[in-house]
Amino acid sequence: MIDHTKYRRSPFLWGLILLAASTAMFLVGNSIPVLVVARLIQGMSGGCIWVVGLALVIDTVPAKEQAQSMGFVSIGMTAGSSLGPLLGGIIYDKAGYTAVFILAFCVIGFDVIMRLLVIEKAAAKQWISEPTNASDSDGANLEDQKPEDTRVKKEENIRDVMLNSRDATTVLRKESRVPAVILLLKSPRTLNSLFITVMLGSIFTAFDAVLPLRVKYVFHFNSTAAGLIFLAIIIPSLVAPLCGKISDKYGPRWLVVVAFFVCLPLFILLRLPQRPEAGHIALLCVLLFCIGFVISASMPGAMSEISISVVEFEKKSPGIFGEKGAFAQAYALFNIAWSLGSVVGPLLGGFLNKAIGWNNMVLLFGFLCLLTSFVTIWYTGGKITKDDLPWSYVKPADRVGAEAVALDALPDSSSNEGQKSTSKVVENVESTQSRSITGAGSSEPVEIDSIKAVDAKTA
Repeated sequence: MIDHTKYRRSPFLWGLILLAASTAMFLVGNSIPVLVVARLIQGMSGGCIWVVGLALVIDTVPAKEQAQSMGFVSIGMTAGSSLGPLLGGIIYDKAGYTAVFILAFCVIGFDVIMRLLVIEKAAAKQWISEPTNASDSDGANLEDQKPEDTRVKKEENIRDVMLNSRDATTVLRKESRVPAVILLLKSPRTLNSLFITVMLGSIFTAFDAVLPLRVKYVFHFNSTAAGLIFLAIIIPSLVAPLCGKISDKYGPRWLVVVAFFVCLPLFILLRLPQRPEAGHIALLCVLLFCIGFVISASMPGAMSEISISVVEFEKKSPGIFGEKGAFAQAYALFNIAWSLGSVVGPLLGGFLNKAIGWNNMVLLFGFLCLLTSFVTIWYTGGKITKDDLPWSYVKPADRVGAEAVALDALPDSSSNEGQKSTSKVVENVESTQSRSITGAGSSEPVEIDSIKAVDAKTA
């Protein structure tokens, strides 16, 4: 439904209104049925806010910066999930039950104000006029403009040929009758991203159930100290934007795979802190910091993979998701995956901690991370090929240069043979565009350089 609305603001505001209503029900509710209904409304409103918020980010941020932007989003996810219970507990101890809800209403009100201040791209286009020709805006010398005008016209001609080619006629395909969610779930890349999300959610939330009990039993921490120990996991989330930038540039595959692989020794080492001594407390904090770091390193790439899967579908079958696309539906799947992990993590962690003990529990979680690293290597950043291996990696810029050299070797387009070759080049440009959707976001440079290469040869 959100994908078919003109603006994201309205569903976002309705989600916040429902969230405020559910919070009020928690404040005044004194019976189980009221609290259950409040929790249901809170879950629906939270899901709406999650989906619209992530879709709004994708609408606004360029494709080559999506993972970096998701890094900033993951900071909010991590901080909110961990600081919320901590602040709530402190405020409850110091100021009472009602003060906790006053803080919640203040946060919701601030969020409403921020939503009203956001200017979406669809709204901004109504107020931004089309750029005028350079000769109309500044009175530059006509002779200086001729080469530029000629180049622009030739690039436009190449694009016209691309759009009129046999393959490009599929741009006007009808919207698929199969629901977008079903189509996305058929994509191995989407399923891989959702699996990573479930694992990240499980690991992150498993500590919520078992870590307070562990530090209370071993170190004799009170509730405040047990809450403060979570800062060791939260602080590393500040590096998420940097890791997202790396994912945008080089792709998310090896960052995600290495992060899960490193989790194995980190979880095994969690068996070592056993005594209420400063050294053991420091060791636990360092290990939690490292685990928080690897979670933050892999989160942006996993989140951006969702939107890239949608773009892949659109490139292969333009118009398949309709005019508005399917980003909101894709991130609804992400929200479901994270929520599933948030349920499985505490349940599994609590059960294993009671059944087999802390030492065996962390060992099992470590091997689950190792398994995840082997599973996700195949489709993170797209299906793995020989060129994706570290020892045969080719930077996107080098690939573009190789394609330009190949285009320069074509015969002159003034002859019949040259015209046929130019037609083939146009088809190759199209196929290159469809293949170039990667985690590094390198499709745009391929298109521009390919067109320029054709332009240089046909001039």
